[in-house]
Amino acid sequence: MGDRILISVLIVTYNNANTIGNCIDSLYAQNFPSLEILVRDNDSSDSTVEVVNALGDVNLFACKENIGFGAAMNYLAERAVGEYLFILNPDCICPENSLQQLYDFAKSHPGAVSPALVYPDGTPQPSSRELPTYSSIIFSRRSPLYILGLARTKSAGYLRPENNVKVPAVSATALLINRQIFSDIGGFDQRFFMYGEDLDLCKRLGNGGHDIWFMPGIELKHILGESSKSVSLRTSYNHHISIYKYFRKHHPDRFFSNLFLGILLTGGFCFSVLLKIMGIKRRK
Repeated sequence: MGDRILISVLIVTYNNANTIGNCIDSLYAQNFPSLEILVRDNDSSDSTVEVVNALGDVNLFACKENIGFGAAMNYLAERAVGEYLFILNPDCICPENSLQQLYDFAKSHPGAVSPALVYPDGTPQPSSRELPTYSSIIFSRRSPLYILGLARTKSAGYLRPENNVKVPAVSATALLINRQIFSDIGGFDQRFFMYGEDLDLCKRLGNGGHDIWFMPGIELKHILGESSKSVSLRTSYNHHISIYKYFRKHHPDRFFSNLFLGILLTGGFCFSVLLKIMGIKRRK
């Protein structure tokens, strides 16, 4: 294979000093013949940059501006040379040989491939799903109904396949995609600062005839929300506004539905503010 790079691992960091070391160590531990690791730091205020610098062979881009997740991933993708891009959150731990398994599957199943996600205690974390509808979005994991325990993941369209299967959408927490396909569809839509960009990417992949595969047999540990826990209200705002942007973009003719959705999302954000004031943590 020579010096050919098969996988470029793309990681965007923002105050991830507590997790990025273990994440990259898990990549170093992979018995994979050819990969590169690219990290863009979105102006962290902690020691993330110093931690990454101490890790060795990592292409680090320490930037003085937080441009958001999707835009930062596009920034890294433009600099990557791998045949495939592995989009990875900095609070993930990759099990041994997971990159090899994902790559082998992707070679015979063109499109995008995603592993399963689990919490640190091994509990399954919803990550594959149907594309959101006006009715299912009110049951999403950040909605008041879900936080109060009045909705289950199935209500929001989340799936729990037991075998390798094509699905409409997956989380971009961990996603392997052919670099040319990513480029052809224009990468992430940078109008989504944070959240919603993966749903939009999957929607466009499907519209372009590309398959999205989910592999439940590969389980990555993911510490949900580690990057955003210190700015939860801003995170909540970005989540709610991104959902609105998604529906406005893909259903522009549904004026009254979008108006009503906007009202519901405003209420949902206000509910998040109330929870913050009361010191109540949201349900996983």
